[in-house]
Amino acid sequence: MSKITRIEATHISIKLPRDFSGSIYSVPEKNAVITRVFTDHGPVGEAINGEGSRAMMAATHDVLTRELIPMVIGEESSNIEAAWQKMWTLTHTSNRDRRPEVRAIACIDSALWDMKGKQANMPLYKLWGGARDALSIIAIGGQYHPDYTDADYGREMEFYRGIGLAGCKFKVGGRTPETDAARTRAALAGGGEGFVLCVDANRGWPLRTALEYARIARDLPLRWFEEPCHWDDDKLYMAQMRMMSGMPIAAGQSESTVQGCRDLIREGAIDICNLDASWGGGPTVWLRVAKMAQAFGIEMAHHGEPVVGSHLIAAVSNGTYMETHHPDRDPVFHKLITGRGTIAEGHYTMPTGPGWGVDFDDQMISHYRVS
Repeated sequence: MSKITRIEATHISIKLPRDFSGSIYSVPEKNAVITRVFTDHGPVGEAINGEGSRAMMAATHDVLTRELIPMVIGEESSNIEAAWQKMWTLTHTSNRDRRPEVRAIACIDSALWDMKGKQANMPLYKLWGGARDALSIIAIGGQYHPDYTDADYGREMEFYRGIGLAGCKFKVGGRTPETDAARTRAALAGGGEGFVLCVDANRGWPLRTALEYARIARDLPLRWFEEPCHWDDDKLYMAQMRMMSGMPIAAGQSESTVQGCRDLIREGAIDICNLDASWGGGPTVWLRVAKMAQAFGIEMAHHGEPVVGSHLIAAVSNGTYMETHHPDRDPVFHKLITGRGTIAEGHYTMPTGPGWGVDFDDQMISHYRVS
């Protein structure tokens, strides 16, 4: 047994070569928090978490350093469930935006799981069940570019296939249904035979417009339609989309609790749940949701975060695809870490090292550290 003696949290921010925008968001930089947990003896637990604006990740880092870290110092590092429950009480004692709190909990939870894997000398996906050793891997792509023609989006899919990916989760919802359907057709043509294409509106359309897109694209072999409708009544809207369009519907990344995902399933809103562990309280929460989803015949995805997401998807039998980004969009996965698995012929072979199985480039961390 070992007790937590110290935790370091580092916020990094990397300016991207362009704004990778979707229907309702802008991504000009990559932000993340690197968390390291130290104990009185044994390995250091390390994790990298975070997708969001600089302000959101700064707020997450602030909650970590000022509130959560003091809560868990002295706790047994192996008692991950107890640590999670103790940290979660913070969300009950404030009346502020809870997203930074939940994301901060995920940072410590992820690092404690890394330590657990290192103590067991096992990759986390095997510790959690080991459903498979390799995953189909797709890009999150097709972000809007002011100078792109439809053919350019097709060439983007050719690029993903060329670097060994199996498909793409393609952005829609920011243009008219006709325009986005044309972009979708070009993407499928560029990807070629067998290329997996999902579409993701990021809650960009009202129900009627999302249904119109589904009507225009009804002949296309789309794997799923993600977050098609505006947020304010999306569970009802997505349940209607499932009934009226016949398309598989994915959602969950905008939820931050088990209960939110439970309600998506209970209300018949989804076929695939793509809870983001870094946005939803950590791997502890994601694994709870995965088991619940399996009981209802719901598949699991994971929104981006390839280091964390790959282990979770590989652990469970109802997992779908590992998600990454264009190398320019995610310099963390493609440049800042070492020891990751290999990508070839549409698959990601999982790393064999213990815990998350990766190491970090400390020079890059120092360079991009936010003061």
